[in-house]
Amino acid sequence: MIDRTKKQICIFRTLDTVKIKLYQNYTSTRWTKNQLLERLPDGIRHTRASHVLIELKFTESISTDAICQIAGYYKFYKIHQKLTKKNELKCFLVSSKTPRKSTLQRFQYHKTIYPGVLKSKGQICGLFPIISLNDLSDAAHNILFKLFASKKKATINATKKIKSDLYDRLPEPLQDYLNDYIKNCLIKGEIYMDYLNLTQEERKKLRQEWLSMYSTEELLSNLSLSEILSNYSSSELLSNLSSSEILSNFSPDQIIENLSADKLAVLAKMLNSKIQVK
Repeated sequence: MIDRTKKQICIFRTLDTVKIKLYQNYTSTRWTKNQLLERLPDGIRHTRASHVLIELKFTESISTDAICQIAGYYKFYKIHQKLTKKNELKCFLVSSKTPRKSTLQRFQYHKTIYPGVLKSKGQICGLFPIISLNDLSDAAHNILFKLFASKKKATINATKKIKSDLYDRLPEPLQDYLNDYIKNCLIKGEIYMDYLNLTQEERKKLRQEWLSMYSTEELLSNLSLSEILSNYSSSELLSNLSSSEILSNFSPDQIIENLSADKLAVLAKMLNSKIQVK
């Protein structure tokens, strides 16, 4: 009987895939049984294997190469870890994109009682269940994984649920990772990450909703002065300052050096009139 109370996670990132090596060796005190059930999606949370490998296909589709790749992980991991028992290792193919029906038929995959979790009748593919993130249910324990779904609606709904139901209960390193991911991949849409094709309006709305959980002080503390000021035009910045506050930052030479001859003549006339009054 395995004591399902502790877990260690290592993440290896590449351009097109994210490989997550998930050990159920239970040597850390960070994980509780409730945390495991709360954060792991359908399919993975039901396995009794003592070692779990997750291959996340982020921009690729499920294909023959994907099956061969995870089969290689399965074989060499067993050798490296000296695993001899049949059920010690379980490998999952997690797909951001919905697998093609023709691909599923070719590898004899079929639906299970859990939406988005597919199993194969094939002797080899039967070792590697597929989890289609677009098709997972909206249950709370699936939300962290659904954040990586390829469908716009699924991903945006996941960010909302994480913010409202889960974020405050997550450890700080995971909060930092989610913040970086949502900021860089969804809101900014950096290179290789603009897979949702969000419109500017959708990005703006997502940014407002996600950042609304922070106070003004928390938001500004992570920005440099130049980053803050870059969000405003010169006229917006100057509109809150009086003319004397603005001019106090410049020497007389700096003030007049950019004035035209006509403006200098007007300025000279004004100064002369003030001198005469005195």
